[in-house]
Amino acid sequence: MTEAGEIRIAVVGSLNMDYSVVLKKRPAVGETVLADDILITPGGKGANQAYAAGRTGGSVQMIGRVGSDANAEIVKNTLEGQNINTEGIREDKENPTGIAIIALDSQAQNSIIVCPGANQKVKGNEIIESLDKLANLKIIMLQLEIPMECVVQAINYAQKRNIMTFLDPAPVPPEGLPDSTYKMLDYISPNAIEAEMLSGIEVSDMESARSAARYFMGKGVKNVIIKLGGQGVYATDGTAEVMIPAIEMPVADTTAAGDTFAGAFCTRLEKGDSFFDAVRYANYAGGLSVTRKGAQKSMPSAEEIEKFIGLNEKKV
Repeated sequence: MTEAGEIRIAVVGSLNMDYSVVLKKRPAVGETVLADDILITPGGKGANQAYAAGRTGGSVQMIGRVGSDANAEIVKNTLEGQNINTEGIREDKENPTGIAIIALDSQAQNSIIVCPGANQKVKGNEIIESLDKLANLKIIMLQLEIPMECVVQAINYAQKRNIMTFLDPAPVPPEGLPDSTYKMLDYISPNAIEAEMLSGIEVSDMESARSAARYFMGKGVKNVIIKLGGQGVYATDGTAEVMIPAIEMPVADTTAAGDTFAGAFCTRLEKGDSFFDAVRYANYAGGLSVTRKGAQKSMPSAEEIEKFIGLNEKKV
């Protein structure tokens, strides 16, 4: 397990056990359908992004809460298997480890129901206590499956220590994000639906993604990445922009493709890549992940991504 002094990336967020049910079609209201298969694996957006960062060579600590149950041990052991430091994960004696129920249809599209459990009991002071021990921290990764006040507290802390912040704004809260939070974000990475929910702009292509990005930058965000699914990824630093096509691969499961992207992106930033180079690398990582089923099980290693990049570049 990576020692505290070596850690460059802290992931503050959720830890779950995922129950993925494979269906020919998702049920309508009042309908009962038979599943073809079930896959039980560790998940949670926070843990997924930590796992992806660890798989791609990042030096990572996970910060969050689990219950005092069997799922907690599985979740932690899986992260430690990727050399991820788990000393920032607290045990909750009163609430279970979070659970996600994922319905995956024959088109490889998913619907997700999350039962937060211990994730909703994360405390801001616990986060800060863990972050204080990481003297060489460069990036704090955040999502929105823990209380918003904890996310805001972590972002405020990052600004005081001049640490980069990356936010995957999912799930989008009904009230949106505080304006003060946008101003402290170095990177925001919504998908098209999340970008629309936050900006009020329907996002479906490069032009509409550009408009949504202008909204976020008007709020003070430094760099914007908008994931457009099968169309690819739009990214801008306010001066330059890129639209990177999606990698054409047979799709088995889109679960955690965005988390794979996030972890790979932040690892490459931590390694010294430019913003746009890190986005390109992460696009390959996410593209490779959708060819496999499951969340963390689908996430490629750095070696697999490099080989994948090499094969695709030869085609160009």
